[in-house]
Amino acid sequence: MKNGYNTFKHSSIAPLLMVLIFLVSFGCMEDKSTKPTTSVEDGTSANETIAYDLTDPKDKLLIFEKIQGDLSGKMTYSYSEGRVFGIRPDKPDSLNVFGKEVFRYSGCGMKIMRLLKNGNVETKSKGWLLYRDPKTGEFLSEMTNPYTGEEVEVPPFRAGIRGGIMTPKGPEVNASFTMESTAIGAPLDLVFTDMGDKMHITRHAFTKWFEKKSQTWRTEMTLDTYDVDKKYLYDRTYTHIPAVYHWTSQTSWLSILKMAGTPGHMIWTSSGSTFFDKEDLPDDFIAATEAKQPDVFAEPLQWDEE
Repeated sequence: MKNGYNTFKHSSIAPLLMVLIFLVSFGCMEDKSTKPTTSVEDGTSANETIAYDLTDPKDKLLIFEKIQGDLSGKMTYSYSEGRVFGIRPDKPDSLNVFGKEVFRYSGCGMKIMRLLKNGNVETKSKGWLLYRDPKTGEFLSEMTNPYTGEEVEVPPFRAGIRGGIMTPKGPEVNASFTMESTAIGAPLDLVFTDMGDKMHITRHAFTKWFEKKSQTWRTEMTLDTYDVDKKYLYDRTYTHIPAVYHWTSQTSWLSILKMAGTPGHMIWTSSGSTFFDKEDLPDDFIAATEAKQPDVFAEPLQWDEE
């Protein structure tokens, strides 16, 4: 896995809900501590059934949080690689102007989780992303805006959401900025699609937040999708459910591109998965993170003393 990546999200703030969760590339790293004492054999039998009520907000919460991390409290690394495109619907005559790949990025979210006595899930997390050249894959500090030709800074991004508490009625988010979302103040809305030995899970949200740097409100639509082996839903004792993750977002222009008022929007997409060891992240991403954000791996991630 170490060298199998070429390619999180938020603007200055890059798109937002990716930090509420986070993310990933090809395949999942299973850890034996996440398994029940009786192992699950490959394949399914006729009498195997889903151990969760897929219509119950409490069970939806458990499934979603087990996909995001590990309820045993073990720290996880959610790694993702993505691509970002610009769309100018006011310029349909030239497809090269109508749509452009603006940059690529790699991101990671570190988190610890615990199940509270009342059934809620508490998370402590930190997330960051690094911008990359769409042709060379080089990690960037500045880039040429393909729409304006202007050189702009693309500093490494740190997530403004540091964790929070997820409840069956929605999240209680610990964020450093003002935000509104259809995912807040409402039960977790997961859509399950049975795909034989796989379960395809999606959720969507519409979000806006106030960006301090630009002093403007930013908007975003996000669609998160997860593909899991259905066998992990047959036994509730799993504390982590491995999943391949995909994320798509439509959002306004990044403020760092200096395109305020320009018609159009951006499309973000990423793929990823969750790992249990820093060393399972790509070597070049670890090196770039330690060069651009040297404190991120060293900073402790632990619970506040009660």
